[in-house]
Amino acid sequence: MNYFKYKEDASLEGRIAEIEIKKKRIYDLLDEMGMEALLLMKHPNFSWVTAGGKNFVANCFDNGAVAVLVTKTQCYAACNVIEEPRILEEEQLPELGFELFVYGWEENKLEEFVKRHVTSMEKVLSDTPCGSVAVDNSRISTLRYCLTENELGRYRYLGDSISRTLEEYLPTIQPGMTELEIAGGISNALWKYNIEQVMHLVSADERSYSYRHGLPTNKKLEHNLIVSINGRYKGLITTVSRMIYFGKPDEAFTEQYRDCCEMECRTVAEAAVGVDELKLYQTLKQAYLDKGYPGMFEKHGQGGCQGYWPRDYMITPACHHKIQKNQAYCFNPVVDGTKSEDSFYVTEDGPVFITRPISYPKLEYNMNGIVMERPDLLVID
Repeated sequence: MNYFKYKEDASLEGRIAEIEIKKKRIYDLLDEMGMEALLLMKHPNFSWVTAGGKNFVANCFDNGAVAVLVTKTQCYAACNVIEEPRILEEEQLPELGFELFVYGWEENKLEEFVKRHVTSMEKVLSDTPCGSVAVDNSRISTLRYCLTENELGRYRYLGDSISRTLEEYLPTIQPGMTELEIAGGISNALWKYNIEQVMHLVSADERSYSYRHGLPTNKKLEHNLIVSINGRYKGLITTVSRMIYFGKPDEAFTEQYRDCCEMECRTVAEAAVGVDELKLYQTLKQAYLDKGYPGMFEKHGQGGCQGYWPRDYMITPACHHKIQKNQAYCFNPVVDGTKSEDSFYVTEDGPVFITRPISYPKLEYNMNGIVMERPDLLVID
């Protein structure tokens, strides 16, 4: 696997070229649906359509402070006067081809602005309600699944940075530290790489057995720790989990952890362009049974498509699609107290990991002729 094949072109020219690819997808969707324009306000969609821009202020809201309107002849952006200086100077939207409309902070002129550029609001496809627009996020989200070469460059940076940072930080922690302290340390280590923390799950000892989503608490670490992180860079989000054990784990515990790694590799090895995602779901479900862990599959969502959300959707028998070229995924086999999780995207040549073991000890698996490295349990005795 060539981890350095992709490199982001962050120049204006590089971003404009990426935006042109995305505009073509938008035009095709508008034609298919008989619409005149696409209105985007959610910050994942803004980052996607602007090739890595940011429109949020408080990132706990789905909607950002800047809206984008794409018609078949022009791209526009609308914001209030508070956002205008940063949008002009740092986001460079006019240089990227977005004509900017600005209104007073005490006003709400978005609907008025949109109406100027369409024959009817019913002809506008949107990710958020605005007047009588048609809201259909299921159709809009499909625009993002096939990642561009430039997006893969950003993903490689994010994946390598978050993997390296987490693996360098965890060996510095000590028993007696609280889960909250550990979460804070991870956050501090990631910010200098411009990686925004979307999710921190930190589970020590008995909490790693009891909870699949262990939000950090004042629980003090004794021996076993599972850390799962969602990090975001220029809108793209990836996921990584790592484990560390202080003391000497018994052989059964170590074997259980490595079983999780093998189950993950079995699943990833089935990923190929054009394959129905249900095959991956079924492969992982069977792997739990083959390894002797009945009932564990049902205790947690097992994985799905990701990109500008931690999961665009979870793969289930009721929700599955054909894998697209350069579509990103993450699976997370868990058995009480142990977990394996790294993200990957699918190329014509097979899966490529976005996050991966760098300084951690490595395990190697060969599945379907695909050689995969997984991080081993880090033991500090």
